[in-house]
This record gives sequence, structure tokens and C-alpha cells, in this order.
Amino acid sequence: MLKFIVAASFSSFFFNLLGVDWDSVDQRIEKEYPRVELISTEQLYRVQDQGQEAVPIIFDVRESEEFEISHLESAINLKTGPEIAALITDKNAPIVVYCSVGYRSAGVASELEELGYTNVQNLRHSIFEWADKDYPLISEQGDTDMVHPFNRAWGALVDKSLHQYSLSP
Repeated sequence: MLKFIVAASFSSFFFNLLGVDWDSVDQRIEKEYPRVELISTEQLYRVQDQGQEAVPIIFDVRESEEFEISHLESAINLKTGPEIAALITDKNAPIVVYCSVGYRSAGVASELEELGYTNVQNLRHSIFEWADKDYPLISEQGDTDMVHPFNRAWGALVDKSLHQYSLSP
């Protein structure tokens, strides 16, 4: 886990200096977590909206402050593979993890795979793309279209009109 935290911190610093785009995010995730399976926002939305397939257990691995601003309706806010494993003992259960852009959640998906979970997917482009596509989000106050941008560099990947850093006015 320490390796993941250091990598995320370095990555955030690096991207703050050079800027961020989806191609660089995708390449970084593919390089660091090549075995992590992805699910697109469209696929997950369809599964939730149409209910034709078994809806996976969804975990938002962002910080509490980010989760409070908005999250997918059925999401549970846990940040690590071991925390999720303590809650979900069925290693074949369908699980989707997400964060802001998919980087932190790819690390958690990898942790779950190392713990023996067999049906884990990372939400590609995560909540930022979900929000940009105007898919439903909720907060403690109800429906919302806002999203916590994590920081200025990562926030460049989501429409600025959707940014919200705290629940206070």
C-alpha cells in the first residue's frame, strides 16, 4: 500500500508540472496495472439503468471529502483492497472500483486481485467521465451534477463547471 501512496503522490506532482490528458492517464494505468480489467462508464451505466445483468458491488475508493461531494448512488466508500475484502468475503462477487480518473482505483483493483478476487473491474476514467456524461450522481443532499476535482491537475479532466471542493457554500 505504501508503494501505491508514494506512486500516487509522485504521479500527482509529475502531472501538476506537465498537465494531464486521458491518453497519459490510460498509458500510466496500463503500464502499472496491466492485468486490471476495465469497464467503461457506458457499460456500467447500462448495467445499472437496464438491470439486465447482475449489478456489481461498487466501491468508491476516493477520500471521504471527495465522496461527500458526489458518488454513484450505490457506491460504498472504502479506500483499500483489505477494507473491501473485510466486507466482501465472496472472492467471485462482481466488484467495480472507481476514483476520480481510474488511477487510484486501478491500484485497489490490483490489491483485490492479489487477495484472490476473480471478478474485479476498474471503472475507466471513473467519476470524472461519469459526471461529464451527465450520468446520475448523488451527495448527502440528494441528486447533484458536481464532482470533487481532486486537485487542479487532475481536475483538468472534468468540465470546470462541475467542480466543487466542499459542501459548504
